[in-house]
Amino acid sequence: MAFIYDIRANLTMLVDLLNTSEDVATDGDELTTAAKLREFAARHDFSGPLTATKSDVAETLRLRERFATALDASILAETADEVETATSAVVDEINLTLSDSGSVPQLVKHDHWDWHLHATGAQASLADRVAADVALVLIDLIRSGDLDRLGRCAADDCRAYLADFSRNRSKRFCDTGGCANRTHVAAFRARHSETD
Repeated sequence: MAFIYDIRANLTMLVDLLNTSEDVATDGDELTTAAKLREFAARHDFSGPLTATKSDVAETLRLRERFATALDASILAETADEVETATSAVVDEINLTLSDSGSVPQLVKHDHWDWHLHATGAQASLADRVAADVALVLIDLIRSGDLDRLGRCAADDCRAYLADFSRNRSKRFCDTGGCANRTHVAAFRARHSETD
């Protein structure tokens, strides 16, 4: 599947959001203050005012935890029944998120973005705008059968999430810490130490 710009951007934002938690990030939780939430939103090109409150931070952290739990179940699902159950759990979180964020979808065009969907208005809280974008990209993934494009890094010492944009769904390592290179170098050294 070729991902259009807004889906790719929102999927990258979702992965980055999941990777801000203290069990993934190397420097501890990366979304502990309103300033860090504003920086996160600016890094991901959010439109509208980038004001954040302590409440926005708390709501965003709850959102991150809820989706991390639901997506981990989806990532670990192996059988068709497990996949269906896990997908239903993600859908439940999406529907709750859309309801809680007061989503009223609108088609918009602004800045360098072509036509795309906003689920909340620009005056909604920053937490609601993050939540709505998470819900929208997950809706796109579920409807296209691409929820398995979200995964966890295959490196033994990494717990980061990843988005697989490859055509053949072959991405195994995250983009955060050089995990692919580190793993390949270790495997190369192990092979050569066995032959010496």
